Amino acid sequence: MAGVPESLKSLTPYMRLAKQFESRDPTVSYYCQMYVVQRGIKMDSKSPEGKSFLFKLMDALENRKKELLEQGNDAVTNDTIASAYIEEKGLQLFFYADREDRAANFDDKVTKSFYTASLLFEVLTQFGELSEEVEHQKKYAKWKATYLEKCKRSGEQPVPGPLKKEGEEEPSNEGVPSSDFQAPAAPSAQPTYQPPSQPTYQPPPQPTYQPPSQPTYQPPSQGAVSSQPTTPGQLLVIDSSQFQNLSYQQVEQVQKLCRHASSALNFQDFKTCLENLTKAINMVRCGHEG
Repeated sequence: MAGVPESLKSLTPYMRLAKQFESRDPTVSYYCQMYVVQRGIKMDSKSPEGKSFLFKLMDALENRKKELLEQGNDAVTNDTIASAYIEEKGLQLFFYADREDRAANFDDKVTKSFYTASLLFEVLTQFGELSEEVEHQKKYAKWKATYLEKCKRSGEQPVPGPLKKEGEEEPSNEGVPSSDFQAPAAPSAQPTYQPPSQPTYQPPPQPTYQPPSQPTYQPPSQGAVSSQPTTPGQLLVIDSSQFQNLSYQQVEQVQKLCRHASSALNFQDFKTCLENLTKAINMVRCGHEG
């Protein structure tokens, strides 16, 4: 396919990313190009160069979609599956890079993982607004990749972990390699995420109340399980009356928080894992994360 026209030059990294994922992960490649189409139409759909590029890309995507559907890839027709899949790929790369960076391992793979994660998080925006957490991860990954690359070029020793001061503007992609910046594969130790064929959540039916013919209450016997743990490590028994009837969007948020927790656990980031599990529990119990 012809090169990206000058009017759409800022989308070049996403076309390059699509090319890099083309053989090893067609789903990611497909949605990187879909992002380019959506952004490109807003940026330049009137110039001859812009129209020609976008029309050719849309034709190619339509053919690719048919091929993927024949292979049983449901993600190309289901935004929920696609969004969860691409987010998981971005999180795998982000948590890997963050763990290595905090351990002062500043090799090229770490820089590339941060950079690729930031691009994948941006690709996610075609499905809607990012959560506050993912938005933060996108900005941090973009900044960290730029910072590590500039340190490499200047010979400066990078500082592990966060460094940017509060209120400082996010850097641009300037300083990040473009022509030879290859997207790394997700760490081999990580399990491959398999998206469900369709959303599995079904709202629970509301029980029909039947008044008892006589009082049925029985006082608890001795040794009944307490609603609060009495010793460290004892499981907490939660009264089911504390549960909320969640909307479909809230259920999706709980599932997303659990995926974040699982990804963090893969990298032994127990603090992040616990924070996300706590938010998920609060959402189920109270209807909100706080």
